Amino acid sequence: MTNGFEIINAEETGHSRIGIAHIPVVVNGLTMNIERTRRIVFYANELNIRTILLPHSLPYGPVLGFYNPSKLSKQELKKHFGISKNHLVQKVFKFTSNTYGVNIFLPGIIEVSGHAIYHSTFLYTPLAEDGNPFFQRKVFLSPIEEKLGFTRGRTLSVFNLGGFSYGVLHDEEILIPELLRAFKLSGASTLILSASPLLQNIERTVEVAKSLSHIFNQKLIIPGGFVIDEEGATKHVTPSIVVSKEGEIIVKYERDNPSMIIVGEEPSRPPVEEFERVKAKLFSYLRDLFKLEWNHGREGSPG
Repeated sequence: MTNGFEIINAEETGHSRIGIAHIPVVVNGLTMNIERTRRIVFYANELNIRTILLPHSLPYGPVLGFYNPSKLSKQELKKHFGISKNHLVQKVFKFTSNTYGVNIFLPGIIEVSGHAIYHSTFLYTPLAEDGNPFFQRKVFLSPIEEKLGFTRGRTLSVFNLGGFSYGVLHDEEILIPELLRAFKLSGASTLILSASPLLQNIERTVEVAKSLSHIFNQKLIIPGGFVIDEEGATKHVTPSIVVSKEGEIIVKYERDNPSMIIVGEEPSRPPVEEFERVKAKLFSYLRDLFKLEWNHGREGSPG
């Protein structure tokens, strides 16, 4: 794992460290991708990293970015690329998280639950009492996702991991200030943006994200990586980007070289009493306009 592997210490981290696994993802290479991930989580544990962020759509590669949507059907997506609660990916990642004591964010997943498919991010953590992952489903779908029959998420969740709190956004959701404000009022100190190859003009997106991070005083992390074919040729690179809560870029890593980028965790914010009235009004607005609810408990496991 360490041969040709780069470790980038991007900022002073103290005792709580996040690792961004900027690693290759093989298109339609489930077995290779899972094995590489298992090794990278072991390595993260050796580096005393407590939370690791994996590349977008790691199990099969970014399906929607590399297959012609007009030639895909909902049933084909479910059959060939969907992750249900009994899928091998679930078993391996739950076991890996518990074995090494590492929180694992797996973004950009095609989640299968009953007859529905969702664009989701999973969180595997030893802190889960039942061992099942938490998840955040994409709330605002792209035209391609709507055409393919995806179901949109209906709730927002903050993941509390031992004094550090995370919210998750997908693609163009980063451009919706109400979502960032909702996460801020709910205590999330760090936002993770799952960015697919379909996200248009990532440079413009990052500029907007810098402003919003500064306005809402939240760290933003975009876990990147690079997509390769079975011969190892690079097909796409998503940069790994970290924006400080002051709106400054801490990291922008765009190489197709396997790397672990290490940054510090932001402590959770305690609830502020005077925010509760504002929060109630905001979620009333989100509920009326988008039929969106706040998840007060844990988000259930897929399936």
